[in-house]
Amino acid sequence: MEKQFRVGVIGCGGISRVHRKALSHMPNVQIVAVADIVPGRAREAAEECQAQAMTDWREMLKMEEIDAVHICTPHYLHAPMAVEALRAGKHVLTEKPMATSNEAAMEMIRAADVPGAPMLGVVFQNRYNPSVQMALQMIRSGEMGAFKGARASVCWHREGAYYTESGWRGRMATEGGGVLINQAIHTLDLMSYLAGPIDRVRGHVSTDLLDDINDVEDNAHAVVVYKNGCHGVLYATVNYVADAPIELELAYEKGSLKLVGDKLYRIQGDEAALLCDGQPPMEAEKAYWGASHQTLIEDFYRALAGHKHFWLDGRQGFAAFNLVMSIFESSKSGQWVKLMDPSEI
Repeated sequence: MEKQFRVGVIGCGGISRVHRKALSHMPNVQIVAVADIVPGRAREAAEECQAQAMTDWREMLKMEEIDAVHICTPHYLHAPMAVEALRAGKHVLTEKPMATSNEAAMEMIRAADVPGAPMLGVVFQNRYNPSVQMALQMIRSGEMGAFKGARASVCWHREGAYYTESGWRGRMATEGGGVLINQAIHTLDLMSYLAGPIDRVRGHVSTDLLDDINDVEDNAHAVVVYKNGCHGVLYATVNYVADAPIELELAYEKGSLKLVGDKLYRIQGDEAALLCDGQPPMEAEKAYWGASHQTLIEDFYRALAGHKHFWLDGRQGFAAFNLVMSIFESSKSGQWVKLMDPSEI
């Protein structure tokens, strides 16, 4: 008989709907409780899931029948909730970013490192996109030749209401940053995941068009140096007029691999060949979230059922997060910042 899991979901906002929808398609998972500080939102989600509604997430952790919790709350709550849940014996799958400081992220990793501790997973669903997996296979096969460099562009649109209506976005204390930690972090993750570990970074952030509303950056640019000595460049903004497709180009000896949204192209000279056309988003997902939450969540529970370590763990999630923190540090100091090695945490 397939292992059955009883699950709690903390936070009932937009991204929570994606998690709840994915879980509803899994026959071996039952959502037994949902929590949100807004009672009506908790009740609505509970009715949808036929689960118990709560306004205090700590009460959920006291439920012995719950095996795992999904953390879908504002950024500043991810780390303390994850640490407390792990210590309460619950497996944790948290949305990005894993924390709002390096210290809090490291505390999460260490809590999951305790012998016999439950499992910690971090959501970077775009790693599961078919286009990303195809690019990874081509890179690992050696058919593209040696890596030469990377460039990434995230040009999206956010107006003032996006921040002022949330109650937590647009504030360093609660969001932990702006365009880098919220919109661009998935692209930063792919820059590491596909091209190899990054050694150091020099960058600059600024609050420009939204400076009368936010104390987090709406523009950022950076240069990274990979451990193999190659360079990568990044530009990110939420001051564009629309959400343009994210672009990530990886240059190799035998051409380039270019991700545009969830499509993959191989570029050789002036010729661009479409290799992967992507996939439509699942119900409840926004197009720019990608379409792979379902795949990631299924993989997380597959690892739990098989008593195997989930590969996209705290150390994997730390790479992109630490890159964000290092760009902030570099912007303040004007100097190169060496990234932390997750294996040394």
